[in-house]
Amino acid sequence: MVCTPTIRALALLSLLPIASASAQGPAAPTLIRHVRVFDGSRLLSARDVLLQNGRIVAIGATVQAPSGALVVDGTNRTLLPGLIDSHTHAYGAALVDALSFGVTTALDMFTDPSEAAARRAEQRAGPVSTRADLFSAGVLVTAPKGHGTEYGIPIPTIAAPESAQAFVDARIAEGSDYIKIILDDGSAYGITLPTVSNATLVAVVTAAHARKKLAVVHVGTLADAREAIGAGADGLMHLFVDRAPDAQFGKFVAAHHAFVVPTLTVLRSIAGTAAGSELAADARLAPYLGATGRSTLLSGFPFKMTVSYAAAEESVKQLKAAGATILAGTDAPNPGTAHGISMHRELELLVHAGLTPTEALIAGTSAPARVF
Repeated sequence: MVCTPTIRALALLSLLPIASASAQGPAAPTLIRHVRVFDGSRLLSARDVLLQNGRIVAIGATVQAPSGALVVDGTNRTLLPGLIDSHTHAYGAALVDALSFGVTTALDMFTDPSEAAARRAEQRAGPVSTRADLFSAGVLVTAPKGHGTEYGIPIPTIAAPESAQAFVDARIAEGSDYIKIILDDGSAYGITLPTVSNATLVAVVTAAHARKKLAVVHVGTLADAREAIGAGADGLMHLFVDRAPDAQFGKFVAAHHAFVVPTLTVLRSIAGTAAGSELAADARLAPYLGATGRSTLLSGFPFKMTVSYAAAEESVKQLKAAGATILAGTDAPNPGTAHGISMHRELELLVHAGLTPTEALIAGTSAPARVF
């Protein structure tokens, strides 16, 4: 089958209201006939899928329709697990917008911890079918006046490795599901920012692991990426566009059993291409896209940078060749992105960078479920 991940994932949209309705409580069973099924690792040929009371209760070549069942023709469509955006910033209507495009879980990498805690408490109380589920880093770990402090929101910062365990413990007490660290001095983008020292980086990673939490690192350059992996980080929360990867980069990441969330959509936007403009212009998507999402899709970064998007694509090729784990994430709502919809562009860009459509779908479903 020749099918881009964008088209394959969008096939979920016409089926999503059915699944959402069944998740809200007892209702008539729904039988989807002759639909392709992506199960998180492979694409299964046409079969029948029966949903009842919010659960899939049968999958087979021929499933008998229960009395009163709603029967849907799934011919030439594909049913997917909910997508997982492995790098997002969830505030406002982000989780509702995400669900509109089949993203059922958002892995937030910096938001207000009290808001995140409230959302997670609601999730623990019972299924929330009107928005995507949320897991969050809460407040990120950054140096005084470092990246993350420029948004006008007072946040704690870390200045020395001796503070690492107390700093991490405070984030966990606020509800952080994992720890995100900023290692970025702004040099890739022609600016200067304070960033954590190597000693502090190592201490924070160690402190996170002492509490059995993943430690993920926002990086800006190839040097940052290598430093983060060398410090024991579990994953990178961006690729880099300052220069091409060295010949051993992919193997280096794989040897350390680290994962990477490339965020190609936002890197493409940083490199000067409005990665979301085609999505904003697609009439099929218009009913699901609000004014805020359309605005951010069409926006660009307010400064010009001499960076190489090709470097990110080459890194993806190396990571795939080395067998490293790649996860799909958007960094929405940065310029050129929007919640939910940009996951479809991210999957497409991953395929353009060398993944197969199936590998891209794994990066957006079962791989982040396993890692996180």
